[in-house]
Amino acid sequence: MSGSGRGRLLAVNVGWSLCAQLTAVIVNVAAVPYLIRRFGAEAYGVYLLVYVAGNYLGLFQFGAGLSAIRFVARAKEAGEDRALRQTVLHTGLVAWSGVAAASGLLWLSAGPLARSVFEVPPYYHEEAVRVLRAAALGGFFASGAQWISAVFQGLQRFAWPAVMAAIQAAATPLGLVVLLASGHGLGAAAAWYAFVRLAVLLLGAAALAGALGEHRNGRGSQGFPETARYGLSFWPAALSSVAAAQIDKTFVAGLLGMSDLTYYTVPSGILQRLQGVPAVISHALMPMLSGSQRSGGRAELTRTYLRGARALLAACAPAFILLLALMPQLLALWLGPDFAHRAAPAARMIVAAQLLALASHAPNSLAGGAGGGRCASIAGWAQALAGLALWPLLIPRWGIAGAAAGALAAQALSTIYFLESAHRGLLGLGWGRFLREVGAPLAPALAAMLIAAWLGRALAWGWGGFFSVSAAAGAVYAALLWVFLPQEDRLSARGLLK
Repeated sequence: MSGSGRGRLLAVNVGWSLCAQLTAVIVNVAAVPYLIRRFGAEAYGVYLLVYVAGNYLGLFQFGAGLSAIRFVARAKEAGEDRALRQTVLHTGLVAWSGVAAASGLLWLSAGPLARSVFEVPPYYHEEAVRVLRAAALGGFFASGAQWISAVFQGLQRFAWPAVMAAIQAAATPLGLVVLLASGHGLGAAAAWYAFVRLAVLLLGAAALAGALGEHRNGRGSQGFPETARYGLSFWPAALSSVAAAQIDKTFVAGLLGMSDLTYYTVPSGILQRLQGVPAVISHALMPMLSGSQRSGGRAELTRTYLRGARALLAACAPAFILLLALMPQLLALWLGPDFAHRAAPAARMIVAAQLLALASHAPNSLAGGAGGGRCASIAGWAQALAGLALWPLLIPRWGIAGAAAGALAAQALSTIYFLESAHRGLLGLGWGRFLREVGAPLAPALAAMLIAAWLGRALAWGWGGFFSVSAAAGAVYAALLWVFLPQEDRLSARGLLK
């Protein structure tokens, strides 16, 4: 596939993802203030345990999703339908069996977890057990849907994953609003969480069955050992990634309480949703990088990677730069001044951590496309272990701000190592060329955007002022970015707009 063809395919795939992510953000921004008012901060913290616990279950796919993306894409490109179907079978077996066992364990241990790990107040213990058991069911269904989305990504068909993600993201909070308005409580909310994920799984399974029906030839073969080994090479990275993203919340719940979990998790959750678009760009880049390596060797791989990394950061970094300047204003407008007073210092540090995490998506796509599971695993474990060392020290002293500071320090360590090891180990790429070709075109525009938003932050305490300041800062960014972008990127942008 030509460079322009790859760029157009990437743009289409990212467009689908962007629609899904915008749906999720809009619906959650609209619904969360109502949910917090109706639940109360403490009860909403208990409800959030469904995500804190359920998100761990994805670990037990043992890297099957990444393996599905790689080998499905490879078989599709080669026209080997039999190998493609075998990949789906093998990765599905790994994913479903692991998550089923973990879900059963979570269901059986719900009582001790609520009492001893999350230290839920006694008056919420019964509801917390229901929430954790709903997490066991819903997490099982959600992990299955994630595996289906990975197969579609390998097929380079991003519409269905986007539709599934949008339905799940919209139906969960909107259904909660209806349930709470009807007088239902935590038990019904937890059951709705599981039901939505079951419905999305069934929809995705039906769509996948139809897509696989188009691949019927008997060419090619894909063995189970190679498929499983590749996925397992990334499993330590996935383990550490989920640990780094979830254990801070477990510490907050156990050391501080359910209300503080709400003040920490709500901003963190919205910011993590913003990582959805770069994650999809990263996954879309994986098969493209793999194809570049086969067709043009290391030189073509490096060129494709640098252009992809530049596009990823150019598209996604502005949102985090704006929030770095305007997070207190956004929280005050969205959830009220009291919530902003309690959450803003931690939330701003979480923004900085998420900005560093953004820089990890490009090397992650490189590792997935060029076989760099080891450096991804080491980077993930460095982040997780640094967090585990810091959070017990910082959270008791500084509360949720300590949790955010620990997350920021751990993310910085992980990102620096990942960039260094992936670049040198897989491309022979030094910091100098990376900063010249990726950092230098973006840095002036991002710096100017941050300065503009920071100078205008006093005007952003109303929605009109907030959007005006954001638009002005965005215009500054767009103008300077166009000036500093390489000519080939400007030509590609013009081509995509035609």
